[in-house]
Amino acid sequence: MANLKKHIKQRFTWVAAMLACFAFLLMAVKVYDVPVATMTGNLLFLLGGLILIIATAAVLGWLIAYLRKRFR
Repeated sequence: MANLKKHIKQRFTWVAAMLACFAFLLMAVKVYDVPVATMTGNLLFLLGGLILIIATAAVLGWLIAYLRKRFR
């Protein structure tokens, strides 16, 4: 029962955080007149950078594992 309450509390916290993020983005669009296209472009640029960082880390991890296995 305690585990269920903890799970519900975590889910509620996540939903509250998502609503706060949505409110912040809506405020940026309405109050500061930030175009949605600009925000979408920035999001895609950020996701591209994130994918690049993760791919680089994966390749380096594979290379390190390969070199360790090779020189044993």
